[in-house]
Amino acid sequence: MDRFLNGHGQPVSLNGSHVSPWARSCLVLSLSLALIGVLYWPTGRAILALWHTSSFSHGLLIVPISMYLIWKRRDRLRLLRPAPVLWPLPLLVILGCAWLLAHLAAIDVVQQFCFVAMVIVLVWGVIGTVVARAMLMPLAFLIFAVPLGQAFVPKLQDFSAWFAVKALDLCGVPVLLEGRFISVPTGKWEVAEACSGIRYLTSSLAMGFLFAGLMYRTWVRRIGFFLASAVVPIVANAVRVFGIVLLAYISGNRIAAGVDHVIYGWIFFTLVMALLLVVGGWWRETSGQPPSATTLPITGTDAKHFKVDRQPDTRQTVLFACLSLAAVSVAPISAKVFWAPDGKSARVKLLPPTASLPIRSSGTDGIGWKPAFFAPSTELEQSYEIQTQPLKLCIAYYAPEQRDAKLVSSANALFDKKLWSRIKEDYVATRIEGQKLNIHETFIRSSQRSLIVWSWYWVDGEYTSSDVLAKLLLVKTRFLRDPRGAAIIAIAVEDRPDQAPDSEILKQFLEHISLREALTFNPR
Repeated sequence: MDRFLNGHGQPVSLNGSHVSPWARSCLVLSLSLALIGVLYWPTGRAILALWHTSSFSHGLLIVPISMYLIWKRRDRLRLLRPAPVLWPLPLLVILGCAWLLAHLAAIDVVQQFCFVAMVIVLVWGVIGTVVARAMLMPLAFLIFAVPLGQAFVPKLQDFSAWFAVKALDLCGVPVLLEGRFISVPTGKWEVAEACSGIRYLTSSLAMGFLFAGLMYRTWVRRIGFFLASAVVPIVANAVRVFGIVLLAYISGNRIAAGVDHVIYGWIFFTLVMALLLVVGGWWRETSGQPPSATTLPITGTDAKHFKVDRQPDTRQTVLFACLSLAAVSVAPISAKVFWAPDGKSARVKLLPPTASLPIRSSGTDGIGWKPAFFAPSTELEQSYEIQTQPLKLCIAYYAPEQRDAKLVSSANALFDKKLWSRIKEDYVATRIEGQKLNIHETFIRSSQRSLIVWSWYWVDGEYTSSDVLAKLLLVKTRFLRDPRGAAIIAIAVEDRPDQAPDSEILKQFLEHISLREALTFNPR
């Protein structure tokens, strides 16, 4: 029914309009969202796939909860008349450009964030600022549908391991920390990715945002509780790791070992979250009786949206939908253009680089190490020796037209985690063919030997060990249609106390080898 209330609570007819503004807006919005889903289907599909993983399984509940919260506001929304606004259009263009840059750099999380943000901005544009303000919390809650947080996993692992070791030391338990491995007299524990607490953190943030939006009215309390929902699970996970190791030590590995530590972890997290909610509930704020269609008059800012319009409303809604779809379609269309073959692609032939004395090529792999890089176009492995000290060079090359490959990715592993353990990481300053570079240095250990691994990237003809700079250079090369591609380079040497310092051996290796020979540029 196309009726609204005036300031006296009396219904107001919209002069015989055949289609209500809400019906019109919902229809246009549904069609627009469907078209965005088609345009950005690969990104949407990636989000759905991550929702089925254990770390982001709560994402399956985000959209239903958001829709329920909107439905709960139906009495208030019924009083408001949706009216399209053009202010969101520039923001849609910006989000489209950001999605395109992230797509060219293969940064999935940025693509997914831009996709969800486009949906929110599109809703805002179709229904108008006043109505969107009334739906602010449910719309903002959709951000938690983005599988964020994977980049923080290593830092969370390191913090949990450090905290647990400090706490065990305070309890008088003999303990040794090597990388993310905690050794006590009764056994050795690894703070693996599954123990980082990222599942607790992401679900706690979503729950904290929802709780703060429903229970508090002032922004100070909302922000305070949301920050608490971030800090508490991080500290709680570190305490969980400490508790598991301590219980196993005290019981001689009869308690908290095997699958028990997983069950213990979830029980502990549930109790911590319940306590957080109870404490947060003590400071809840109520807003009194919620507005209803019979008690709330239309005044102030909302009143101007109740002017009687016929065809102009329909035309404005359709116009915004067309302009917004044009704005968001530029990015996926441009992506297809950038990835389209241009006939200028090149073939990089990976050749073992020649080395000058005292470096000698070797036909024997004296290292027993091999990195696992995700889907490279081609790879090179070459062994060397320097004064009986074995070294190994590995290069993974990614062709410019290879869309499913990621030069910078958490899927790229410098070592097989089943065979090797990470001890520590650092950066060391050196020179490669005259270029100053801070190389990423990783110390790993197996049951037989210890290695030092140096790794860096080759993009746009330049060397870098920065993930951010490598992605920016990757965007540049794909914008300019550079046919050379990119590569990951890693060298390893065995850590022997009876030999010269390993860093000096690797520096000497780089001084006597020409990597440019390996990355030979051969135009077709």
